[in-house]
This record gives sequence, C-alpha cells and structure tokens, in this order.
Amino acid sequence: MINVVYFGTEDISVPTLQSLIEANNRYKVVAVVTKPDSLRGRGHKLESPAVAKIAKQHNILCLQPTKLSDVEMKLKSLHPDVGALVSYGKIIPQNVIDLFPHGIVNFHPSMLPVYRGPSPIETAIIHGDSFTGLTLMALSKDMDAGDIYYQEKVNIDPDDTADDLYARFGQRGAELMVEKLESIVNDEIKGVPQDNDLAIYCHMITKEDGYLEPTTMTARDCYNRLRALSKWPKCRIELAGRQVIVTKAKPLDNFRGDEWPDIIPCQDNSALQLIEIISPKSGRRMAVSDYLNGLQQ
Repeated sequence: MINVVYFGTEDISVPTLQSLIEANNRYKVVAVVTKPDSLRGRGHKLESPAVAKIAKQHNILCLQPTKLSDVEMKLKSLHPDVGALVSYGKIIPQNVIDLFPHGIVNFHPSMLPVYRGPSPIETAIIHGDSFTGLTLMALSKDMDAGDIYYQEKVNIDPDDTADDLYARFGQRGAELMVEKLESIVNDEIKGVPQDNDLAIYCHMITKEDGYLEPTTMTARDCYNRLRALSKWPKCRIELAGRQVIVTKAKPLDNFRGDEWPDIIPCQDNSALQLIEIISPKSGRRMAVSDYLNGLQQ
C-alpha cells in the first residue's frame, strides 16, 4: 500500500482525488492539503474547496494551511511515500518536497515545456492551438520545470471551451495518476529532464484579458478568447456605444456582407457576429437582437 498526500484546490483536482480514494487496493490517501476556505458566490459565503469536502466525507485528514511551513511536521509524521498534486495553487517549497521519499508527482495540462505556468488550458485556446498535452512530472522548486514521467498529446476541437477541456482533462489526468503513480514510486518509470531552451510560459489570467479589441484582433482571435474566458473573467466588447459581456458569438471569416448592428468588423476582413450577451442593465443573458430592439424603444 502506497501512502499518498494529495495537494489540490481547483475543480480539476477533484477527479484525481476521487480516483485515488477509490483505488484503495493500491493507494491510501493519508491527508489532503488544500487552500483555506474562501468567500465565494454572490452571497460571499465562506466555502471550502471541493477536495476538502471530499476528504471530510471519507474521514481523511484535511489540512488547509495559510503557509505550508505550518503543517510541515504534521506531514512528516504521516510517513508518506509520495505526494500527488493537481492544481493546488501555491508554490511548494523544496523542504516540503523533500519530505516525500518519491517526491511529489504533478499533473499539468500542457505538453511541457510548453505553457509552464498557471493558465495552460486558457492559453492554448487563446492561441488557437489544435492540440495540447497532458503531463505527469516531478514537482520541482522551479515552476513546472521538473523531470517528465509521462506525456500524451490531446486534440482541441475548434469549438471547445475551457470548461470542456477542464472536464475532459481532469478525468484523463485522474486516470493517468492512478495508472502511473505506482510505477513511478517503484522506479519503473524514470523521469526525463525538460529542455529549458524550449520553455514557453503562460501568465495568470486577468480581467484585462477578457476585453475584445476588434481593431487589433481578428474575429477568430475574439472567438478564441470567448471560448477560453467564458467562465472568468468573461469577454467584453463595445456594442451600440456600451460595454457588454458576450456569452455567444460566431466568427465570420472573409466577411463581405452588409453592416448589421450585431456584426462587429474585425481585422483581416473578418467580423464577429454577436448572438447572446449579458445585459449591462439587468445582468441577465439575452439575445443580442432583443437587446438592440430594447435600445430603440
């Protein structure tokens, strides 16, 4: 039986934790480490991360430190064999990594060393990539720079959103962690160093990334941002002299049609047809045609 400490916070972390718990003939999750409870939702209520709720449901020790140094001795007392990490959201210092005889195995949704950093899924979509990768790697003190244990290429469909990929990659990442972790601990899978000269970094997504600029972007550029950022920070564009949040749109390549109120001209003779927005007045989703009709009344 392999004793595992699981590090994770975001929703993509949930499938791997559930799968490790279910594989109780091979793994024993001795603790879950996640971020402290935070204020969420419109009501700003204090809420635990989903992985914390799962840990408590299964009577697994749940640690939610502000600083990992606060739980270092506790982790050491658990005598873990290995750590598993999926989207924990904090830097793990080397002295914590060293507590694990077989290190901490990190699932990262890109074909490393491409898209090291906090937004690999969103960045791949924004760039219009047709494929990306899934990687199991050794956690290191440098961001996403550890040795690679396993990688596989995965396609990105033209209309995939970030939510689609998070759901699909989260499930596949769980399968890979359960399948490969035992072999990594048993030294049957060796880590291969990354080529740092090929490293490409992605940044933390900000609200400014959601502003669509048709004077400098093609319609496809705008559509890719909409696919990538529909959950947060959402995409904004000027329509009829007002900033609106776009929820559905269609890129029109090589557009030669007449001007219509719902069609925004973009770079390279393309245009973005707006289909649905969030009204700046009511905060509700509505068809663009209904919104424009309302302005004329």
